[in-house]
Amino acid sequence: MMKRYNYLFLLLVTLCSMTFVACDDDDDWYYDDGYYGHNWRDGDHRGDQPEDQIDFVKMAKTLAGDWHGTTQATFKDNTGKWVTVKYYTEINFTLASASNATFGNGLQNDFEGDNTQATYSRQFTWYIDTENNPGDIIIEYIDPNNVSNKYKMVIKYDDLRLNERTFTGKIVAEDNSESDEFDWSYFTSGSAKGVTLTFSGEK
Repeated sequence: MMKRYNYLFLLLVTLCSMTFVACDDDDDWYYDDGYYGHNWRDGDHRGDQPEDQIDFVKMAKTLAGDWHGTTQATFKDNTGKWVTVKYYTEINFTLASASNATFGNGLQNDFEGDNTQATYSRQFTWYIDTENNPGDIIIEYIDPNNVSNKYKMVIKYDDLRLNERTFTGKIVAEDNSESDEFDWSYFTSGSAKGVTLTFSGEK
């Protein structure tokens, strides 16, 4: 009888060990419930950081890099009529080299339909608001004909979701002349359209 109990005890210990090992194999950054590591904001998955406790440097490092996906832009055309156009977007956020930087510059290419030539290609500067509206991402597109003329758009912290793999949300022009909903994924090499994301700026 004692041998039987010893056998059952050893079997139970073995099963428990297998369970713990299986748990250790889980990817620390990706879970099937949609949460990826450091998660900033969206409607029901705000993460564990309220606006007054945001790690802005970590958020900026998560944002930095190359993203691609769909952008649905709603804006006024030359006739003043509201139109909606869907683009495939490739966008790069480069983080400034300054210590603990929360700003940088970038390049955005928008492709319409099956075009391999970008419909729009725009350079911009960006920064994370750390004071007035904590967590908002400010993007200022640069007019190539007049670098002092910038078109400012804002991604509100309450409207975004950012993690190591996905970046979704809404970006709205400061003058409310445009509102874009975007759904982008992170990628590290090459371009799905055969275009290399390059720009002249701080590396």
